[in-house]
Amino acid sequence: MINQKKNAFYMLAFPVILTLGIFLIPVVSDYSNHQLASHGVEMTTRWFLGHILTATAFGISLLSVNSIEAYLRTKSYRLPDFIKIVMSIGAGLYAAGLGADGIGPIAVNVSSSDPSLFFDGSGWWVSGTFMAATSFFGIGLISLVGHANNAEMINGIWRYVAFISALIFVVAPAIPSGWGLYGVGLASFGVFFPLGFSVLHSA
Repeated sequence: MINQKKNAFYMLAFPVILTLGIFLIPVVSDYSNHQLASHGVEMTTRWFLGHILTATAFGISLLSVNSIEAYLRTKSYRLPDFIKIVMSIGAGLYAAGLGADGIGPIAVNVSSSDPSLFFDGSGWWVSGTFMAATSFFGIGLISLVGHANNAEMINGIWRYVAFISALIFVVAPAIPSGWGLYGVGLASFGVFFPLGFSVLHSA
């Protein structure tokens, strides 16, 4: 029972920490306008903590995946290894991108230079990292929800809520605005809360 509650905690903690981090990051309404991003960086504490929290959340997401796998094993259902592999790659890339995007422009700003120099110079290095992260993590997340549904880990309308939320999680980052991140946060609740409460109720 204790392990089940711990597993549920990881699943519930991921969307909470992720969304808290997203809300802390100042909204950049247009990513292509680097001056807008530079204004966000000027709110140094929020910018830094927001990126660190979201990066931490993706570390916790891997604990959530292991927790889901542990629960499915009690139902004699095995989670394919490729799901853990692609989600681990995706989480690692997210953490790398968030770390660079969180610390890089602050370092430039502290050196009395315009933070837009970082955004101008990073080019596709950071944005490409986020795109790859979304691809790997998203493929794993959609597959994870599919296997959880097949194992009847969640039932009724929540099966559809979790699957649609997984799709939104993948699509929302493509929105060229910081507002898209709120869609990611909402989607994370739609996926991991039904799974987490399912495990919690079975404890």
